[in-house]
Amino acid sequence: MSEDDSLNDLDGRRDYPRVALVAVALLAIVLATTAVPALSPAGADSPISSAVPIPEQMKGGSGGSGGSGSAGGLGALSPGEQTGVGGSLGGESALRSQSDEVHFRVQATEESYWRTGAYSEYDGEGWSHRSDTTPVDGRIPVPGQRGREVTYEVTLDNGATALPTVWQPASISREGIEVTANGAIHAGQSVPEGTTYTGVSYQPPDDPAALRQAGQAYPDDIERRYTRLPSNSENRLKPFTDDLTANASSSYEKAKRIERWLESNKEYSLNASHNPDREAGVATQFVFDMETGYCEYFATSMVAMLRTQDIPARYVVGYSSGEQVGDNEYVVRGMNAHAWVEVYFPDVGWVRFDPTPGDERRQQESQSLGEETATPPQTQSATATQTATPTDTQTTTPSETSDDGYAISLNRTAVPGANVTVTVTDGDVPVADARVLFNGAFVGVTDTEGNVTALVPYAETLSISVDGAAEERVVSHGAPTRQNGRLFRIARPSLNASDTYDLNTTARLVLSGPVHTGGEVAVTALVDDQPVRQGTLSLDGEQVATTDDQGQATITLPDEPGSILLSVERGAVRGNRTITLGELTATVEPTTPLSIPFGDVTVNATIAGQPAAGAVVALDGETVATTGVDGTATVSLPVANSATITVSKYDQRATTTLTGLYRNALLLDAIALLVLGGVVALARRHGVTPRRIGHWFLQTGRLLVSGLIGLGGVLDTALARLRARATRTLTHLRALVTGRRSPVELVAALQAWLRVRLDATTSSATAVADTVSAATGTGGETPADAHTTVRDGWSQFLGHVSLSRPETRTPAAIGAHAIEDDDLPAAAVWTLIDAFRAVEYGQRDPSEQAPAVDEAVADIERALDETTAPDDEDPTGSGAGVAD
Repeated sequence: MSEDDSLNDLDGRRDYPRVALVAVALLAIVLATTAVPALSPAGADSPISSAVPIPEQMKGGSGGSGGSGSAGGLGALSPGEQTGVGGSLGGESALRSQSDEVHFRVQATEESYWRTGAYSEYDGEGWSHRSDTTPVDGRIPVPGQRGREVTYEVTLDNGATALPTVWQPASISREGIEVTANGAIHAGQSVPEGTTYTGVSYQPPDDPAALRQAGQAYPDDIERRYTRLPSNSENRLKPFTDDLTANASSSYEKAKRIERWLESNKEYSLNASHNPDREAGVATQFVFDMETGYCEYFATSMVAMLRTQDIPARYVVGYSSGEQVGDNEYVVRGMNAHAWVEVYFPDVGWVRFDPTPGDERRQQESQSLGEETATPPQTQSATATQTATPTDTQTTTPSETSDDGYAISLNRTAVPGANVTVTVTDGDVPVADARVLFNGAFVGVTDTEGNVTALVPYAETLSISVDGAAEERVVSHGAPTRQNGRLFRIARPSLNASDTYDLNTTARLVLSGPVHTGGEVAVTALVDDQPVRQGTLSLDGEQVATTDDQGQATITLPDEPGSILLSVERGAVRGNRTITLGELTATVEPTTPLSIPFGDVTVNATIAGQPAAGAVVALDGETVATTGVDGTATVSLPVANSATITVSKYDQRATTTLTGLYRNALLLDAIALLVLGGVVALARRHGVTPRRIGHWFLQTGRLLVSGLIGLGGVLDTALARLRARATRTLTHLRALVTGRRSPVELVAALQAWLRVRLDATTSSATAVADTVSAATGTGGETPADAHTTVRDGWSQFLGHVSLSRPETRTPAAIGAHAIEDDDLPAAAVWTLIDAFRAVEYGQRDPSEQAPAVDEAVADIERALDETTAPDDEDPTGSGAGVAD
């Protein structure tokens, strides 16, 4: 510090009153920086704003991502090869983000989840996947069965390396894309925001009955890759999941039971975390130790629990459906980033399950959007369908019982095609070696527990008969096993018995795949929960296929639209289903009043009243367009008298022929000429001539040129003023801190600066109008002597202004520069400017302005003569520099 420490008293103690005054003055200056810009003319700045730089990351520009941190700006649009549960996915915990920043916008024929990545390798702490990809040319193979077709158009609001798609994608309208080993669509390079692409996907079949029949015959590579778990960290999960899924009859039932348990026993919260230092894995900690979690925890735990049951499952990331903002229109935000589960079913493919409590998650999203009600629930998938309890614990009551004989009971409801266990007892004692017959056919002999298992025939009733000799009866000690249902006893001492049961013979037909003309669909025939094996499938009475051991068969639908009857039959079991194949229709509407050559027409294609997305549109036999999500396309007509437009989809064609195009063009031309003639006649009647119109165009051009020159002057002045203001503000601050200038002086300077800014603002408001008048006015002659006086005064004034090219500036800009940078007296400057503009631009009499010009020039000269030093070099004077 210098020896002249003005902030200390003579005795060396700090002068606290002065420090307080300095703080108050600084506060006033900071407040002025926020208030002054509203009063300043274009380009003006506050005294201190240039001296206090603002870091780029604190500015509110649009360069960075919005929302809450990087998670809001990236979300699941660029998932990496690895992701930690509760950690990072392209940002800081993107799946916890509640940012309302829009990530992409969608037009889709159906509300769906948007998939961007999937992971197969789990290490107890996080997920990873293989980095190998397969280039595709836009068309993507779809293994397994095809469900509903979904067509969509996606527009990215953020850059992305993964393209959101509905599972399972079949085509993407973008070159250079790759498919990962887990079925995600990646771009070879980052795709910029604003990119739009279309896609077609086929959702996997989601009927619970069909999924229950899928079995567990997994391909070796699927089973090997998607059932692996860490060797030690998740050991506690298997016995727990074994108990949870006990008696589940299929992989689907196990998956549903796990999903329901997680939804019912864990609460949704974004404020959840596990202990990464523990040996136990994430799934084990969540299942046994945590009460709350968010989607990462729910999905990870469900995948791990399924894998303990040797059911292939994987961890998937992407977005929920987003906010519906119109018909088939959705906005997907950072807060919609989500994780869920996909489970593999043989011959079906990967099916989505979502164990995260949906209502609580949607409530959290609604709160983040500031809404009072939750967004509509997601479209039901295979994971949201019926949850009927398994039927293997039911017991059938016979419709008739014999008067004498053994007691007969069944372990479940007798259904054609189902395996049932018959238990034969004599009192409470099981009967062994008894012969059992179904509808008179021998099916087996009871064991020492009195049980025999056999297949229920495809008949209207089931008659069970028991034959046995008392001498050969074996009595075992203890009561028979009763794990599955109660026992029905017909307590008679005879050695024979028979019961009759009514059977359900009405079959149900489930279709998997897109139902349209010429399409292939998978048919599953069921009676209750049992497949109709070796059943005959017919279309309109003609046999087309036979069901397999899962009750399934693939059939091809007819090429003609209309209604057809699909039926199945085996024995007494029968079932029918009417299938309606929608007809393709197309309408063609011109965008002009009539169809004309070179004109555009809108083609609208529908099937059964619904938009036919992806239909091919041909013009005179040449393909020219494909309909969008809304089923429409725009086609330009050729130079011809007629045009034929054909729309094709699903082997159907709809043709429209437009004729008389030349006639329509002549008719429209005639109407246009009549209208033009009427306008010309009306214009002449009101004195509008071509010469006047040309004059208007000329004046408009002058106005534009003048505006551009004025804008350039304002920008140049603003930059110069900004540089000067930064220098002066720093000088004032240094003088204040070192004590060479008092806070009172600084406040006075600030007040003077504010007055100058207010005057400049008022003058600038009229400068634009004056400039326009100057550009469009015609001027006029004035007395030579007075006119010369005004021009000479203006020339003298320009000689005192430090501008190299004042002729490129407006008078207002020159005046502001003279006051701000050259410290000329404001009143004299504005008097001179007003007089000059009044004479040169306003057609005012120069004789009225000449005296004021002379006086203003004299005031400027006196001010210059009285100035002995620049304001900023006088550290003590109170009168210098007030204009600052």
